[in-house]
Amino acid sequence: MRINGNFFNFMNSSLFNRSSMVSKLLGSRNVGSRNITNRNIANRNTAQNFMNGVVYSKGRRADSKLYTREGMLAGAGQRRHPSQRKAFYSGQEILDAIEKYDGYTLGYDGKTAYFQGAEDYYRSNSKYAAGSRPVGEKMYFNPADVNNALGIHNPKQMSVKDNEVRFDSYSYYQFTGKDGRNHRVLSMGSSLRSDTFAEFDNYTYDKEAVEYAEFWEDAAHGNVWSIEQRYSQKEIRQKLTDVGIQNGFFTVTVGNRSQSYYLSANEDAMTLFDKETYDKRYNALISGKTFQLDKFQPGQTVTIGGKDYVLNEHKGIDIEYGAEVY
Repeated sequence: MRINGNFFNFMNSSLFNRSSMVSKLLGSRNVGSRNITNRNIANRNTAQNFMNGVVYSKGRRADSKLYTREGMLAGAGQRRHPSQRKAFYSGQEILDAIEKYDGYTLGYDGKTAYFQGAEDYYRSNSKYAAGSRPVGEKMYFNPADVNNALGIHNPKQMSVKDNEVRFDSYSYYQFTGKDGRNHRVLSMGSSLRSDTFAEFDNYTYDKEAVEYAEFWEDAAHGNVWSIEQRYSQKEIRQKLTDVGIQNGFFTVTVGNRSQSYYLSANEDAMTLFDKETYDKRYNALISGKTFQLDKFQPGQTVTIGGKDYVLNEHKGIDIEYGAEVY
């Protein structure tokens, strides 16, 4: 489940200028409140001006920020006093509900945060129609209770075992940055994010946490192109080896999403090539497809990955699976 990233739908917002505001928000990650100056936008008489929420969907990204129709951050500068007339759910109950539905809406009614499940809807021919509809009741909650259930006060450390980087779902993680300070990220479903759950108040932009979350999430989702747009091959290799990844097959897992790669000892080779790419290269070597040119003949010696091999009668080589193929 991915719930961190791009806004893709606001509910009950017919008066909201989608063409101007939403277009500015689409594609941005971890939208913060650094530029928001009006801290007095909400009171009992203006609660109706708040949008009902941001829709989240598994497999998509959406920031946990809610905005008024004027583009202001909902809840900024307010003191939230939960209404005694509303039934409140525990942090763990909200997390259980998140796992239950295809997607969900986080809303804020001017005083209280709420959760409402959503389900994807399909056309009659069972093909996916890009949309979801709310299901179930609104579940009111205190964001602090959910953060406590996620372990905000006792964050985990990244797990690296058997050449696998692993982030569990629904947990806070802490890492030491290049500046020597501790930084925090949140793992939710199959997504990593740099803010806290349902952070309706001030959000302090943490550039290092944002970059950390984006790198490992993209790696777990196989978004190699996105990573290579931001980092050189040398920088990618350094990030992997710094956390203890060794040459050979390795895996990056965030929640329920995993991607396996092969880290070659050849520093001139592409750093992040997935297992499927390795398998194609390996099969071409053992079948002889790599050496079909006339300049290669059976019995000839070729060097692959710093090791010598002799071409067989099919111009293939006998190379162990998992060995260097570049």
